Amino acid sequence: MHQFSCAGLSECSCCLTACGIRPLVKNHHRVRRVIEGNTPEPGSWPWMASIQMLYKDGYGSACGGVLLSNRWVVTAAHCLSDLKRYRHLARIVLGARDLTQLGPETQIRTIKQWIQHEDFDHKTHKNDIALIRLNYPVKFSDYIQPACLPPKSSNVYKMDDCHIAGWGLLNEKPRTVTTMLQEATVELIDRKRCNSSDWYNGGIHDYNLCAGYEQGGPDVCMGDSGGPLMCKRKKAGIYYVVGIVSWGGLCGQPHSNGVYTSVQDFEQWIFNKTSSPKYHYMKATSMNISPPSNQRNIEGNVESVTMEKNDSSHSNSTGSIFNQIISFFKMIFSPHGKSDHAENLCRNGQESTETPPVEITTGMMDRETIYNGCLSSHAPAMLSCQAMAHILVMACLIALIICR
Repeated sequence: MHQFSCAGLSECSCCLTACGIRPLVKNHHRVRRVIEGNTPEPGSWPWMASIQMLYKDGYGSACGGVLLSNRWVVTAAHCLSDLKRYRHLARIVLGARDLTQLGPETQIRTIKQWIQHEDFDHKTHKNDIALIRLNYPVKFSDYIQPACLPPKSSNVYKMDDCHIAGWGLLNEKPRTVTTMLQEATVELIDRKRCNSSDWYNGGIHDYNLCAGYEQGGPDVCMGDSGGPLMCKRKKAGIYYVVGIVSWGGLCGQPHSNGVYTSVQDFEQWIFNKTSSPKYHYMKATSMNISPPSNQRNIEGNVESVTMEKNDSSHSNSTGSIFNQIISFFKMIFSPHGKSDHAENLCRNGQESTETPPVEITTGMMDRETIYNGCLSSHAPAMLSCQAMAHILVMACLIALIICR
C-alpha cells in the first residue's frame, strides 16, 4: 500500500497553512540603519525568535531564529554548541521586541529537540543550518506568525526589497549591546562581486548569499547569527526568508558584509527532517565555505550539538480521511480562518491531545495576490479562497483515494 504524502502537493498549502503574514504592518518604509539602531514597530517581523541563554545577570539573546511552523524554528548550526551542556539554561522567546519587557503577546518555549545539519563544519561554517523543535506548539497571533520559504524555482535576486533584523550588537567598536529588536534595509550583492579578490576572495559559494552595501553601512553583527534575511518584490505583500545569518567580516565595513546560508538550497533538508517520523514531523546538498581569516561569527555565546532521535508523540496509525476533510472544512470556514487550529491533511493518526502541527510551507511567487487573500484573517478575497479550498480539497481527496 502506498503511503500518501503531501510532498508532491505543495499547492495544497494555500489556505491550509498561513505564512509570511504581518497582521500589524500595513506599509513598510525602507530603513537605512541597523548597527546605529532602528527599532521596528511591534509585530513587524512576527517570525523572529530570540534564542536565549541564562547568564549570571539573567537571560540574554545569544542568537536569532526564524519560526517556520507552530513547532519548528530554523537557525544557524553554529549557534547551538552550548546546548549540549546547557540545554536546561536555554529558552526561545517569540513575539518580542524589547527583551527586557516581555508582554502578554510574547510566548516562551524551551527546546524539546534540536537537529544540526549532519555535515556542519564549525571551522568553515559548511552547512551552517539547524532546526529546533519547541517543547510545546506556539499559538499564532498578530505578533507571532510563521515565515514563508521561497519557492525553489524562484530567483531571489529579482527580489528588490530586503531586510534584516536581530538583537545583535549596535556597534562592534565600541561594543554596544541592545535588548531592542533592530531592523535594516539591505541589498542583495552579486555573488561574483562578493567573491572578488578585494572582498571574500572565493569564500562565497553557490549555497551562500551576500547582503549589505559595498561601501559599508547597515549590516548584521555579533548576536545576529541565525536570524533572517527577508526579501520580497516591491509590489508584493509577502516577505520570504531567503537566508539565515551565518558569518561575515567586520561589522558594517566596506567589502565586509554579512554572509547568509541560502534557505533555498536546504529546503528539502528542512522538509525531510521536520516530516520524518524519526523527528516527529518533516539530504542535504554539500557546502564548501572557506571564509577568510578575518571572518566573524555573528552569534553571541551560544554555538555542535547532538540530536534527540526518539519521539513517540507522532502516531503511525491510519486516520479517517472523512474526519480529516471535515477538520479541514472547519478550519476554512471558521470565523477567522486561523491556521493554528487546522488539521494537517498529511498527518495520519488518531486525534492528538497536542496542538496539531502546522506545515512548513514555501510561498508561490506567481500567486501572491491569491496567497494574501487566503492567509489574511480579514482578507477581502476570502470567498474566492474558500472556492479554491473546495477544489483543493477535492483534488487532495482524489489523491488520497488513488494512493490508498
